Amino acid sequence: MADEEENPTFEEENEEIGGGAEGEQSKRKRVFSKELRCMMYGFGDDQNPYTESVDILEDLVIEFITKVTHKAKSIGGSHGRVQVEDIIFLIRKEPRKFARVKDLLTMNDDLKRARKAFDEANYGS
Repeated sequence: MADEEENPTFEEENEEIGGGAEGEQSKRKRVFSKELRCMMYGFGDDQNPYTESVDILEDLVIEFITKVTHKAKSIGGSHGRVQVEDIIFLIRKEPRKFARVKDLLTMNDDLKRARKAFDEANYGS
């Protein structure tokens, strides 16, 4: 019994070390998994897709966001922050992405105006 405590099994060593590639993935907090599961279901996947599928898709999404952000930051120049205009500049030659970004920005402006009108109506500025 004392030998078992002093000499951990392979599984215990693997858990302590982090388990290689799988350990690295499980350590990272999954940010988009809920949304990706819903999107996958909406596009025809099972209502409860495999966790591995969601993890792979999330890795791709994070990689895409990281690449676009780094490109936008390098294009943006001296202001040190990523601006909306930098993202728009990057995707200007991709019509589907450009149209979607424009739709989302328009919707965001509409929501801001609606919230402002609602607050003014309720709290009488």
